[in-house]
Amino acid sequence: MQLTMTTDYAVRCLLYLAKSEGICTSQKVREYAQISSDEHTRKILRQLKYGGLVRSDKGANGGYALTRPISKITFLEIIRCTEDSVKINRCLEDPNGPGARKDEQLAVYNFYGKSQQLFEEFFSKVTLQDIVNGSLIDWEWK
Repeated sequence: MQLTMTTDYAVRCLLYLAKSEGICTSQKVREYAQISSDEHTRKILRQLKYGGLVRSDKGANGGYALTRPISKITFLEIIRCTEDSVKINRCLEDPNGPGARKDEQLAVYNFYGKSQQLFEEFFSKVTLQDIVNGSLIDWEWK
């Protein structure tokens, strides 16, 4: 699995909004995040807005701002805003679960399921503040 550039840009946008501590125009966000177009920037900001991570104010003094501090925004929330799926394998998207899989197939399905659980646990605990602070450098699975 590979996260898209949209997720990377979304992280940059959120970090800029946190650094700015106020309302910012999409143009300023685009420049900081090094996104090539205004349209793509607005699309990303819209995704973050629908995900509840940013708010937008209209009008002459309008722009975008965080809905909460980066210490309260998890990486999993960002991924859910920007990626089509957070599942590590498409078989986990099946609403019927493992279905009629048997033996080795079921073992692989269960492996993917456990891997997905660990992925979501990890990314739901990591905040943007942790990333900024470098808190994960010595992180270990427990």
